[in-house]
Amino acid sequence: MMPSTAEDDRFTAVEIAEKSLMAYNYRQVYKILTVVTVFLSITVALEAESPNFPDRVPMVERPFSDDPDKFSFAIIGDKTGGGEDKWHVFDRAIAEINELKPDFAIMVGDLIQGYTTDIKKIESEWIEFWGHQSPLEVPFIPLPGNHDITNRVMYDYWVENLGRTYSAFTYKDCLFLLLNTEEWHGLPESLNGASKNWFGARQIEYALTELAKYRDVRHTFVLLHKPAWLHEDSGWLEIEAGLAGREYTVFAGHYHNLTLHTRGDRRYFVLGATGGAFTPRETKEFGAFDHYSLVTVDGGDIGIAIIEPGNIHPADISTAEFKENLTKLLTLKSDFNVNRKGAQSSGTVEFRLKNTLERPVRAEIVFSPDTNWRMTPPKINLEAQPSEEARGVVKFSCASNALLPFPAYGYAILYGGEQLYGRAEIVNPVDSTDMDSLNDWMILGPFELGLTEVPTTPGGYPAQFTANFLPELNNSTFPGKTGKIYWEENHAKDGLVDLDEAFGEPDWAIGYGVTHIKSPNDRTVFLMVQWKDIGRLFLNGDELWVQTTDNPYLGYVELPLRAGWNTVMIKCANYTGAWSYRIAIENPRDDLVFSIHKE
Repeated sequence: MMPSTAEDDRFTAVEIAEKSLMAYNYRQVYKILTVVTVFLSITVALEAESPNFPDRVPMVERPFSDDPDKFSFAIIGDKTGGGEDKWHVFDRAIAEINELKPDFAIMVGDLIQGYTTDIKKIESEWIEFWGHQSPLEVPFIPLPGNHDITNRVMYDYWVENLGRTYSAFTYKDCLFLLLNTEEWHGLPESLNGASKNWFGARQIEYALTELAKYRDVRHTFVLLHKPAWLHEDSGWLEIEAGLAGREYTVFAGHYHNLTLHTRGDRRYFVLGATGGAFTPRETKEFGAFDHYSLVTVDGGDIGIAIIEPGNIHPADISTAEFKENLTKLLTLKSDFNVNRKGAQSSGTVEFRLKNTLERPVRAEIVFSPDTNWRMTPPKINLEAQPSEEARGVVKFSCASNALLPFPAYGYAILYGGEQLYGRAEIVNPVDSTDMDSLNDWMILGPFELGLTEVPTTPGGYPAQFTANFLPELNNSTFPGKTGKIYWEENHAKDGLVDLDEAFGEPDWAIGYGVTHIKSPNDRTVFLMVQWKDIGRLFLNGDELWVQTTDNPYLGYVELPLRAGWNTVMIKCANYTGAWSYRIAIENPRDDLVFSIHKE
């Protein structure tokens, strides 16, 4: 479908679209809006200044403001990723934006539910979206999100029916850089590496070129769907390097929760949803509320209002610092006497609630029932006013031959009467400073796991995982999942052995890790093991532990070391996603020696 070049035809199309909307003929509206929105090479014959868009930027074209010094624009958050019953929230936002009358509006992705290759379903969802968007009275520019471009079919549909997937334009001496974090769907399959680079080399080159071309603008706004700066391998650092030395602000969506980050004195916003799904919280500082944003540019000043229907909040209503402080309010200090030679071991744990926030906080701590450990009391509540601290002590005792598993407890942090944070933890009688990470390993993998679906019944694990095959640590090669494999050295960072990185991110795979511990005498020590997905632990060829839940796991094992060298082997399996393990060992006297080879 070719664009109209006649001014009258263009405005007639808009008028027809509006009349069609009144009749609720959304399919016809969608076809008409496609003519209006896809080809932005059409020149608007208006007195107002318009941005110098490149060809085929997806937008609904309407007049731009002609004030040369001051302007505003709205940012609309995610509508999808759930929220099918929340169109009223999106509609209210559109109505309020019409009242605020910004120069234009940008949406940071996830306009439709997507995640399909069914063209009819894709068309139907776009028709639904345009039906709710069409009352907007200002120019509208959408960015693609993962729900809009889920696969190559949806990528091609966007390009054909909406236009460019990334772009840049200037408006009143400001640069707008609109990026696509789903561009990897449009790359050739051989280059389709989303976890390594979301943008692709061409988009990064485009962004850097535009930044160099418009180096002296008064401000730069970068908008994208996923907050790429939170992901090390996204490709963001290359783009961020091009932003150095200029005034800029970054906006993203995706997580349906508002958080303001600061990087190098620049503001990076993760915006919440505008009708998407999330668990709402009354405490606004937690960022879990529907909103859209209004950005006002006045000379060199950039004002940002976070607007909930009926409420306007300051830009720093929900900061990363507030959320991080929530996680640090409750600490504990343990004082245990693990008496392996005696009948009983005992100790205490002191919980401290230090309130660094602006409102009262409360901590509710509950210990899980335990047949080995006796805990007095099994439940405590602490409450602290701002700048105050509350403490509570729990006493423990246990038979020394039945120390494991360690006591487990759950706690909840309530702020303003509402639970905002909670965790399940294990009380560790060993001081963390006495635990040494095992960082140096020989690893082997990946091997075939023998299944492609997560087992749903107990004991449904594949023979490859349950078999007691433990490969010899030598120079042999083995038939692996991707060809011949052999033992390789791996030096972990902070104890985390990242098998995804080591083995090339395979799914449905098995891997092995081996290291050695030299002890000056026979002794039993505690060993901490953490892995994802499932795993088995061996000492000197004997199995000590098996973990069969596919959730990230952390637990403790008693490790009976013998005098001299001991061999620790991990056999772990990956279903999909992250694959790693971490091992730490009790070493209070610093007399254990760790090595990947027996010396």
